[in-house]
Amino acid sequence: MEPDFPAAHSMDSCWFAVDRDGFIAYFDTGEAGAMPASGYQGDQAYAFRERLIRDLPVGDVLHDPRGRSLPGEALESGRVEPLEWPTIVFLSSLAPIQSDIEAGRATPLRATEGYAVVFPRLTAAQCRRLNSADVILATDPYFQDPGPDEGRSPAWHGIYEYMHLCENWIAGPYGRRLVPTRPVHIEQFPPNFRQNLKRTQLKDQSFADTVHIQPAEHWPCESWESGWQGLDGKRHAFPGQEAEFEEQDGED
Repeated sequence: MEPDFPAAHSMDSCWFAVDRDGFIAYFDTGEAGAMPASGYQGDQAYAFRERLIRDLPVGDVLHDPRGRSLPGEALESGRVEPLEWPTIVFLSSLAPIQSDIEAGRATPLRATEGYAVVFPRLTAAQCRRLNSADVILATDPYFQDPGPDEGRSPAWHGIYEYMHLCENWIAGPYGRRLVPTRPVHIEQFPPNFRQNLKRTQLKDQSFADTVHIQPAEHWPCESWESGWQGLDGKRHAFPGQEAEFEEQDGED
């Protein structure tokens, strides 16, 4: 499959993988995430992503609060401050902001656990109610558009979605952000697509059960960084970059 447009950014990229059950996931590298050296990755993955969005029917998604933080970080009640940009807030109860939902100041979304609500902006009054109720599980900026325009996530078309969780100082784990309610199976694709997708297949893991993934633990990978961090928190050098990694790791 020939790419029909370039990568959106010089460092940001994306790639795809298949799990043991034959379901598909999309991975957004950000600036530092590791990317397998084979399969659908880079420009080819962007072209494949656009084809999926264009050709597959629209479904629904669940937002995953646990995929917003690194492995081992448990969900805990937190606090929010007033914000002027869209924010998704995961809650154990909708009671404190029911009036905001009814007035259209907040939009409820489906979540893998608890409740998810998007606020176009968080006011001081909303923050006071949420903080005093002690119902906050997690928060994250919300830039995803569930509408039918070009910015739609492939998760709305049956593809699990993972995002790189670390800043550009190391290639860290990816976290599951969106879970499709009706996942697409690899057998729904032509043979040439199936062959390419299976080059990055997780033989012993299911995306339905896997919140975090570090591709460097499964395949030879590329990254803009010299090292990567495993799901256990330990750091490793990419082959051939040991000296650079040791120097950078020593500075950290």
